[in-house]
This record gives sequence, C-alpha cells and structure tokens, in this order.
Amino acid sequence: MIDTFALALKGIGWIFLPVLLLPLVYLFWPNSKRLTLISEDLITIIDGLSYRLGEITKWAMPFLVISVAFSVFALSIFGLSWTKLSESAAYLHASTIMLGAAATLLAGQHVRVDIFHSRMSDKARARVDIIGYYVFLLPVTLTILWNSQSFVNFGWRIFEGSNENDGIRGVFLLKTLIPIFCLTMIAQGLSISLRAAMCLEGKTRPPRPAHTPPLFPARDTHKQTAHGGTAAARKELS
Repeated sequence: MIDTFALALKGIGWIFLPVLLLPLVYLFWPNSKRLTLISEDLITIIDGLSYRLGEITKWAMPFLVISVAFSVFALSIFGLSWTKLSESAAYLHASTIMLGAAATLLAGQHVRVDIFHSRMSDKARARVDIIGYYVFLLPVTLTILWNSQSFVNFGWRIFEGSNENDGIRGVFLLKTLIPIFCLTMIAQGLSISLRAAMCLEGKTRPPRPAHTPPLFPARDTHKQTAHGGTAAARKELS
C-alpha cells in the first residue's frame, strides 16, 4: 500500500512538473487573459496555504521553549530525565524549520545579500527572484526531493522510531518533513516567480496575505479583473 501511494504521488509530481515553467511562459504571453487569471489564482492559493501553514507552525515555538526549559530544570535541579520529553524538542524544532520555511520565504525573511538587494529597483529584484528560483531554489529542492525518496520510504516501511526503547516512535514522520519542505518551498518559489514575472510586465499582482510586507512596492494601483463573470478591484500590494 505504501509503494502504491508513493507511486501515485510520484505520478502526480510528474504531471504538475510543467507548471513550474509558468513564470517563463507568462513572460512570453503577458497579455493572455486566461494565463493571467490562472497565475493570479495560483498565487493566491499558494500564498494563502503558506501563510496558514506558517500561522499554525509558529505555535510550536512556545511548546519548544517550554519543553527545553522544563527538561533543563528537571535534570539540573531534580536529576530527572524523560526521553520522550527530550526528543520532543527535536521534533518541535525540526517541524518549525521545515514547515515554516515556505512562510518565511513568503515574508521575504530568508537571508539575502541585503546590501545589494535593498538598493535594487523593483524590476531588478524581480529578475533576481526569477533567476534565483530557476538556478538555485528549484534545482536544490528537486535534488533533495528525489534523493529523499528511498530514505522516507524506508522509514515508513518499518515505521521507524527512536533508538531508545522509551523514545518517540515517530522518526518516519520526521523524515516525511523533508519532502514536505521541498514541495512547499517549490510552490512558494513558484508564486514569487509569478509575481516577479507580472512585475516585469508592469501587471498588477494579487494582494498578499495580511501582515506580509510587499515584495515589489513601487507601484500601488488598482485594476478591474474579470473572474467568474464578476468584476473585482484588486490592489497591488506585491
């Protein structure tokens, strides 16, 4: 059953692989209304999912602090130690990083060479984002995703757990965070690249999620976009 599910996911991945070329396609056909609507909807869906995943993941941080603090105090003051409690810190730490990476990318908080990037024009930033996606982010994440298949598959086959008898029996879930991280980063990078392509063509982009800073803030315009038979004004906050 695990093999069948894995093959199904792999097939879905191959089917959606051409979608990753959408930003480049948009640069060649920026005036296609259908392509614009597809791009806007895709951006809205991906950004919304990344934002909500980040909002959920951030609640792991207080539990991480509590887990570490309680473990330290219990061991140093009372000489008590629990394997599950100690390992829970590693689980929470890994979950926060791997599941929150896409939301961090959405907010533009990943490390950049800010001495250059902050001084660039919007179109220069857009070019950097598109080139960075296809030259760095996409090849690295696809490589990790491909090489992690056997690693994750083996973990699920034996439902791999802790090496300690009283540890958490969920190492296979930790390994599953690797492909999830890759997929969310690929999707969020695609959304940013689509915004960058629309910026280069002078098009208005869909509004970003609440409390998320704009990526290309120079222009702040409105346009009427026909979608589903109704006209809606969309403010460019991206």
